[in-house]
Amino acid sequence: MATFTLASQNSSFVRNTGNTSLPLEGQEGRLLNSKIHQVSDKIKTDEPIQRLLKSFEEDNQQRNQRLLDYIQSLRSKMVTSNETEFTLSVLEKAEQVWKNLRSVFLSKDQCLEVPDACPGYQDNFMYAWSKGEHYLECEIFDTGEVEFFYRNNDDIWGEDIKVGQEFSTAIIDKLALFAW
Repeated sequence: MATFTLASQNSSFVRNTGNTSLPLEGQEGRLLNSKIHQVSDKIKTDEPIQRLLKSFEEDNQQRNQRLLDYIQSLRSKMVTSNETEFTLSVLEKAEQVWKNLRSVFLSKDQCLEVPDACPGYQDNFMYAWSKGEHYLECEIFDTGEVEFFYRNNDDIWGEDIKVGQEFSTAIIDKLALFAW
């Protein structure tokens, strides 16, 4: 069963008992540290919370499988029809990018939310995450280019990489907004 502790920078819950953040300083910081520790202990031992978190994880695994099945169904349609406007290559690259992203977060004992996904009309494939005011796109092109675009109210950010290239800290930080 997964256990949860508080993360450091954005105070989101992550599945990682070894994850420690720097303790807050001062009297208010010490009080907050104590409360965080109490809540963390409660989460670890509270069966209803653990069941709920387990159901989130199971749902995420099912969504992951549906995403992979969706990409496979597009491959099958491509083989039987010549009317698609995207190639098998872009689907393979999109699947590779997703598996690499998911692997990065699983290695940190976190679950990255499964994105919405769709093929484009110019031999590209797009993943999109949306949570509150946060919106992130990952667009994969047959050329191997991968474009990340983030928007939050007035904050706009973007970064381009190649398929197979290591994800930058900035990319991981933006994706962490959609992880638990």
